[in-house]
Amino acid sequence: MTNQQKKIIFTFQQIDIVFDALISIDPKLKISFSDYLANVYNGDNSERLSYIDIGEIARYINNNLKVGQTQFFQTFFETVEHILKNCDSYIEDLIVVGLFESIQNISGSEIYYQSGFDNWLQPLSKLKWDNLIDSWEGNEWRTSK
Repeated sequence: MTNQQKKIIFTFQQIDIVFDALISIDPKLKISFSDYLANVYNGDNSERLSYIDIGEIARYINNNLKVGQTQFFQTFFETVEHILKNCDSYIEDLIVVGLFESIQNISGSEIYYQSGFDNWLQPLSKLKWDNLIDSWEGNEWRTSK
C-alpha cells in the first residue's frame, strides 16, 4: 500500500492522537504514561520529545512481558497496526524507530527482539519489525531461526 492509498489519520500535527490510541489499550499503561508526563514535563507538554515518550511505552511493554502480563498485547499491537496503516511518514518512523527499536533495545535478548513478539505482531508491523532488524544485522538472522 503506497502513501497515496493510505487514509492518513495519524499525523505529526496531531501526534497526541497516536499516544492516546496506544495508551488507551491498558488502564495501567494510561496511568503510568500520565505519571511519566507529569514527572518529566511538569505539566508543560508543549516541548514534548516524541521519541523519548514512545520509549516510555516500550519500557512498559517490556516490563509487562518480563512478568507475563501480556493480556493486552494483542489489542495493543492491533492498534499499532492500525496506526501504521493510516499514518504519515513521521508517525511511521516514530512507531518503527521509536517504539519497535526501543522494545528491541530494552529487551536485551535476541529471542525477544527477533521473534519474541511474533505472536502479537500484525502483518505490516511484522514486516516493519523484521526490516528494522535487517537494517542492523542483515538478513542472516532469518535463516538461523
